[in-house]
Amino acid sequence: MASAVASLVVAGTMLAPPAQAAWKNGSSANGAKVQVCKVPLDGGDVRVRVRLDNRATGRTYTGSLMRLSGGSGSVTVRAAGGTISGTKSLRVRPGHLMGTGISGPGVDHGSAIGYARSLPRC
Repeated sequence: MASAVASLVVAGTMLAPPAQAAWKNGSSANGAKVQVCKVPLDGGDVRVRVRLDNRATGRTYTGSLMRLSGGSGSVTVRAAGGTISGTKSLRVRPGHLMGTGISGPGVDHGSAIGYARSLPRC
């Protein structure tokens, strides 16, 4: 057993750091940024992940990811000041147009971020 674990450690399997996602910035306000990336799925669909990077502010913001074409669907994430939210996701077709939104103190707006196929891979 110990030799099997040692073999995995030497191969880098157990010690390799997780891959860093290539997040694309969407809507932003006062230093808070809604960020998205995609994970390819079987059948050509993609899972678009969203998070809110709120490390630059001291106030709570809410971010959202919306499907703008190809049907409805949205998810929201929330982050206190100085933190990054957890991630949520939507399963979409590569040709669906996506948008993000942000709301918080004195802010409530959104913007299109492009087609799901054009988003960076997580």
